[in-house]
Amino acid sequence: MAFNRPVGRKRRREPYNVDIKLVEIYEDLASEKDEIRLRAAQGLVSQFTPDKSPAEEQIKKTLQRLFRGLCSSRKAARIGFSIALTEVLTQVFSVARESSEFGVADVLNIWESQSNATGSETGQEQRDHHFGRLFGAEAIIKSGILFQPSTPFAEWTKVLDLILDLAHKKTWLREECGWIIYRCVYDLSARQMDATFVEAAVERVCSYELARSPEGVAVWLAVKDMFPTAELPAKVWKHDDPLDPKERGNLAKIMKESSAEENDGENKGSKSSGVWNSKLHFAWDAVISRTSVKDASSKTKTKSKSSRLSFVDFWTEVVDNGLFASSSSDERKYWGFLLFHKILNEGSLQQANHIFTKNLVRCLTNQLAVEDRYLHRMAAKAAKAIQIRVSKEPIFAAVAVRGLMGSNGVVNFDQVTKTKTVEKLVADANSEALTEIVPLFETLLKNPGTTDEKAAASNRQFVAGIMLNIVRAKAATGNAESDEDYQSVLEQILFIFVRFAYFMDSTPEPALTQATQELLRNRINSALNSLLASRKYAATIPYAVVRQIRDGAKSKEYGKFIINIDDKLDESVKTAFKSLKKLSSKEKKEENPSIAAFKLLYSLTVLQVYSGDADAVSMLDELEFCYGKFMGEENNSEDTSDASDALVEILLSFASKQSQLFRRMSEQVFGAFADQVTENGLESLISILEAKESLAGQQEMFDDQGDGDEDDDEDEEDDVEMVDAEDLDSDVEVVSGGDASESESDEEEDDDEGEEENEENAAEIAEFEAKLAAALGTHRADQDPNASDSDSDADMNDDEMEEVDEKLANVFRARHQAASQVKDKKDARENMVNFKNRVLDLLEIFVKKCHSRLLAMDLLLPLLRLARRSTVKQIANKANSVLREYTKLCKGNAIPKISGDDNAPEAVWELLRAIHKEAGHSGPPAHTTACSQASLLVVKVLVAHDKAAIADVVDVYAATRKGQLMSSKCHIQPSFFTDWNNWCVSASKQLKN
Repeated sequence: MAFNRPVGRKRRREPYNVDIKLVEIYEDLASEKDEIRLRAAQGLVSQFTPDKSPAEEQIKKTLQRLFRGLCSSRKAARIGFSIALTEVLTQVFSVARESSEFGVADVLNIWESQSNATGSETGQEQRDHHFGRLFGAEAIIKSGILFQPSTPFAEWTKVLDLILDLAHKKTWLREECGWIIYRCVYDLSARQMDATFVEAAVERVCSYELARSPEGVAVWLAVKDMFPTAELPAKVWKHDDPLDPKERGNLAKIMKESSAEENDGENKGSKSSGVWNSKLHFAWDAVISRTSVKDASSKTKTKSKSSRLSFVDFWTEVVDNGLFASSSSDERKYWGFLLFHKILNEGSLQQANHIFTKNLVRCLTNQLAVEDRYLHRMAAKAAKAIQIRVSKEPIFAAVAVRGLMGSNGVVNFDQVTKTKTVEKLVADANSEALTEIVPLFETLLKNPGTTDEKAAASNRQFVAGIMLNIVRAKAATGNAESDEDYQSVLEQILFIFVRFAYFMDSTPEPALTQATQELLRNRINSALNSLLASRKYAATIPYAVVRQIRDGAKSKEYGKFIINIDDKLDESVKTAFKSLKKLSSKEKKEENPSIAAFKLLYSLTVLQVYSGDADAVSMLDELEFCYGKFMGEENNSEDTSDASDALVEILLSFASKQSQLFRRMSEQVFGAFADQVTENGLESLISILEAKESLAGQQEMFDDQGDGDEDDDEDEEDDVEMVDAEDLDSDVEVVSGGDASESESDEEEDDDEGEEENEENAAEIAEFEAKLAAALGTHRADQDPNASDSDSDADMNDDEMEEVDEKLANVFRARHQAASQVKDKKDARENMVNFKNRVLDLLEIFVKKCHSRLLAMDLLLPLLRLARRSTVKQIANKANSVLREYTKLCKGNAIPKISGDDNAPEAVWELLRAIHKEAGHSGPPAHTTACSQASLLVVKVLVAHDKAAIADVVDVYAATRKGQLMSSKCHIQPSFFTDWNNWCVSASKQLKN
């Protein structure tokens, strides 16, 4: 049976009008886009202008909706509704509303009721209401309705009470509440309001026990500045000023927001918010902006009661001894770094000059040193901020370096922190900053901040390295368009090196070790090496350095000169300085590369003398001979061949040293005199290319006969150029042939060589063991399994023991000599490879400057042989590179021309045949290409001299082709003839004309 259920009827809704446009406005006020919010606010405010005469009910409803919107956490509602509320209030009360019963009191009631948290809400809803009250107060104050003549003064005090009551109850909102009152002080000043308003504000702040809080300090200072005649509560601050010097201790506790338990005595009333904020409190700006930078060196202080805490005293007491005290929490140190960062970004140079205080720098150093420390990222940001300030204001580098490495810092800051902070700072410093930095470094070299000898040496090494970095950074300005002239700074740095490197100065504590002095001498070479790359400083500073050494040795200003100079050497040095003086005079009158080259060569040769190089003495005499021929009064251009040859030998002496400085110097000087190199001089260079890359080759070149003499610059750290060991060990296959069979053959040879080496090592070990066994009168157990141990237990008398000792000594002495010979061979090979590299550099300069000289063709065959024979890939490639550059330059009118000498054409023909013979040797593919380039260059020279020579050239190529077909010893590659055929096609038209 079915039952019918009664059907309920829907209740009819009361009809009402919905203002769609108004709904959209309120929605847009919460938009995250600024332009949408502003457009919505403008649309709402336009309805409440005086000409629209809005009804009181409309005003009331709108204000209720706006105040309620401030309590919303949706999107950007508080920002949009706050703007609209401020403008609506301004429009509504912009004219007197005598007939209206709706006044400011009603606005405050709506604000209070809409933002009141009853306690039944959730935690988030309560927070939203608190923020709504805060934003509402700000909007009401900004609208200015509280300061109209018709508004009762009690309304102002009511707003203050509501704000401060919120700050008192909700400490996490105290800063925002204080900010509203702080900014209101400036607003009242701009409106030129009566001081009673700010007096009431300060009185309320004190009544809520917030005077001794960061907010209270900021408000008090603002009122003192904006309303000097205002009557403020007595006995709150000494002399009614939070910045009175006697309040520094209390101010430090207040600004770091110490808890009530930490405070004592007269600071008992200070209040802590109890909440840590990662952002810097606005009160810091209020305080810092009202401190002045006084001259710290001035001993006269004003005793006036109105005198305020200086920035220096404030920073030392409040920031350094407060936030950065050893007992401070990481959170307070975090604030300290924010302040440090703030002054770096915004502070004046006078302020920034005083922020590198002891506790701060110590904290910065410690936090930078370890990555997993809590404040490491803040410290890294601070270090970056220092660099940014210096990049924008280079003079600040002096302040920063002095702060990080001076009395409040650590000498080896970069080493301790594992950063390059100081290194980057000095690189960006200008000349004015460097004039302050360099004397600091001199002081640190003299007194490195420790009495421990090892630590002192380490600190001095670091300082010297930073000084060298300055030279390297500023030397480059000599080749750039720069308004800065670093000549005096660079000389000052090198003079400091000279002082501590060459003299027994008694003032350093502890005394400099010989190793440190050697290090500083190497730093001089490294600095000069960088300066030689500069056109601006290359010809002046090296001379200034040796002159400084000479003057110091004469005056003994820095103590005893460490180099012993006998009368003969002293006379040679004096003669050299006379020549240098003449060169300097000539340099002022004319610009001549030869003058600068001789001046540089003289200076560095004298420097070698001062460094104790015995060979430098003879070089001075040879140099004097060259100077007389090239630059002397009896200069005869037709009689300079001997001088040119001698000059080449001098440059080779420098080039043989494993030093970048002498390599660069030899290149510069050689470039100035390359066009005067003779056949003998070129032969001296070629002979080095043809020497073996071995101990025998070194003995042949240097005639040292294994005497063990080492290069004076062998121990240099920055200036030494060493050949990569990998090049010496792994690139031996460069001698392999062009086809697969030859490559396999060479690989087999390499394997055989490896096996032979292993066998040789095994034989040496076996021989050593045999000698050792013979000396001991024993044998290896595996060689005599039936041997008895009874003999080993036999007693020996003293004579027999002495005999065994002597035999053992001989065995180990022989073993040591064998190991030493292996090392000598390796070192000799490295030296020869280095020397050949330097000579190839010189030859590259020669072909660039003298490629049109017929003499340059003497290089073709030696370069080809070197590219084929060298077991070092680097050398082979470089030889090919020089030859490729040479043939590339010889084009058009730059092709060498055969002179009128009857023997010259035949010599060129012999060269062509020799090149073809060289091309027939087995070598890498690059060797064939080089031979082809060299051959075609010689062909161009012959044809340019006589077109008829082409017939004989064809015969030479035909003979080479015949050799390729008929002889198994001719390994010439097909590409050799391909290049020839291509040249014939391009040259045929010219040959027929």
